Amino acid sequence: YIYLGPDENMHNVMLDWIADYSRWVGYKVGAAFISSKPTAGINHKEYGVTSLTVNVCMEEVLLYMGIDPKKDPFTIKISGGPDGDVAGNEILNLYKKYPNTARLLAITDVSGTIFDPQGLDLSILADLFKEAKPLASYPPKRLNDGGFLLDLQTKKEQSAFAQKTLCWKKEKGKLIEKWLSGSDMNHLYRHNLHQVVTDIFIPAGGRPRTLNSENYQDYLLKGKPTSRAIVEGANLYLTPAARRELEKLGVIIIKDSTANKGGVICSSLEILSGLTLTEAEFIKEKKGLMPQILAIIEEKAREEAKLLLRSRDESGEFLTDLSDTVSERINTYTYELLAYLETCTLSKDKNDPLIRALLNFCPPLIAEKYQERVIENIPDIHKKAIIASFLASRLIYRRGLKWSPSIVDVLPLIASDPTITDK
Repeated sequence: YIYLGPDENMHNVMLDWIADYSRWVGYKVGAAFISSKPTAGINHKEYGVTSLTVNVCMEEVLLYMGIDPKKDPFTIKISGGPDGDVAGNEILNLYKKYPNTARLLAITDVSGTIFDPQGLDLSILADLFKEAKPLASYPPKRLNDGGFLLDLQTKKEQSAFAQKTLCWKKEKGKLIEKWLSGSDMNHLYRHNLHQVVTDIFIPAGGRPRTLNSENYQDYLLKGKPTSRAIVEGANLYLTPAARRELEKLGVIIIKDSTANKGGVICSSLEILSGLTLTEAEFIKEKKGLMPQILAIIEEKAREEAKLLLRSRDESGEFLTDLSDTVSERINTYTYELLAYLETCTLSKDKNDPLIRALLNFCPPLIAEKYQERVIENIPDIHKKAIIASFLASRLIYRRGLKWSPSIVDVLPLIASDPTITDK
């Protein structure tokens, strides 16, 4: 079976149409074919599922650096505006979880770039997120001394061939309106975010390859990286070459495939729900189901982040390489388990070890209240894939990258084989 997840600029009406069309053509999985549906699904922006894993990774990295974000002040910069999914939800996370410790110094989005040496007002930014307004809507009067807001949406004609862009600056308690020429505007817009010094940087929006082998030096100030760590909320913001050069300089980088996998995990759980519950049942159970799904996403993100940071200390390898190794190892074990399971007939006994793994993958509400449907209704190939990936990931997260099967691990199988134990 094939399932689809959402991507950028896929609006609710499109998601509903895809689900309806899947039902109309008689596809077996019905509306479960597409995830992130607005009502009978889990909208990723509404629940902030991608930024949840980004935030967990940020938290673990800060702890690794000796900063407890719930107690100790820390500085951060973000690409992507308050009206975006990942950036907006991460701003909301900062406001809700670390209102007294997080100092968000700089943001850049398509509408402009902003800097405040004392930290931007998180409550205002949270309101902009709720109102789906871009960065340029931030009130300049709330800037502290030394702060500025470059508003790309406000321009005035300088001549028939040139225009200037508005830049608000706060100096000695006074708000000053300045108009920048094209070259000055471009320089400020391009370099502000990458030149502000912070503890951590979260690219949560922006074009792929924004930092690459040709310009990664833009992220350096006097030869040193401008943040100690980067958690990649946006896909491909850094190229592999840029990552490597910054890692050589000591930057801790949590790769996009680790940091923003919350959306993928959420989609898999939504599909599971769609295969076991009717739409009416899902809508009825959604209020109780969502905290469990979010808890599962957070648990998996924290397990991977902890494993990576622990493995970095043990091996001395770069985190981006370790992230790839984790994925490769999980996939290898998954495919090996799946190859074995393909020839097996799954039990329908809830106490069978493989069925227990299947049920443990599910949110508790589904595993307990709809247990029979999970066992009976989900296609066998889907159940086997769940079991294989669940066991493979648990093995890696719990036993680490240094573990590999030994003779002791397979001793129970050896002991139960009469062709080996008997004369």
